[in-house]
Amino acid sequence: MLTALSVPAAALLPVVGGVLGPLRWMLVPSIVLCLVGIVWLLVAVMSLSPSAVLRGVTLALMFAPMIASPLFAMQASQALVLQTRGVSRPAVITRIEVHHGKSTTYDCTVRYDGSAKPTADAIPCGADDRVGDRVQVVRDPGGLVDPEFDSRVRAAQADVALAVVSEIALMVFSVSAVAVGAVIHIVGRRRAATNYPAKGDAQTLQLGHPSAS
Repeated sequence: MLTALSVPAAALLPVVGGVLGPLRWMLVPSIVLCLVGIVWLLVAVMSLSPSAVLRGVTLALMFAPMIASPLFAMQASQALVLQTRGVSRPAVITRIEVHHGKSTTYDCTVRYDGSAKPTADAIPCGADDRVGDRVQVVRDPGGLVDPEFDSRVRAAQADVALAVVSEIALMVFSVSAVAVGAVIHIVGRRRAATNYPAKGDAQTLQLGHPSAS
């Protein structure tokens, strides 16, 4: 029972970790929260699913929202912090680094206009960005989160919506799997309880009325 009740709490930890992720001094705690939540959720749901088919279907349904929820929450959290306390500054892209792995990512180095001394930041960007492009960058003067392009900050509402949808999907799939597992377990126990007396009665009849032989 306690394991079943812990499933909603475990499903919330990844999104909480994602919200804390952009805060520079909270990076390690956010990673720990995400990992603990994911492992806890998987162990709880799998242990409460008596059917191998149910476990496989549940894992397939939970995989995407379990990964998407903290990622979108992280992007939304950074953008909302910058919307609240950030300052927009014009800049120019001076360098682009391309990183090849499971997916290709880009980092743009920008130089700010009108700085008394050369100031530059590395900001995640896209394949469409080019060296020499003029951009607007939003920076937090207190350095609470990393800077970001103004267009990404203004798109925070989409990240918030995707984070909420992913979290709802994760919660629905995990709780539904636990509920279905509980129903299967209860039905199995009732069938076992129904069959046991029948077998006992048959043995009693055989003992009470021995065959003529």
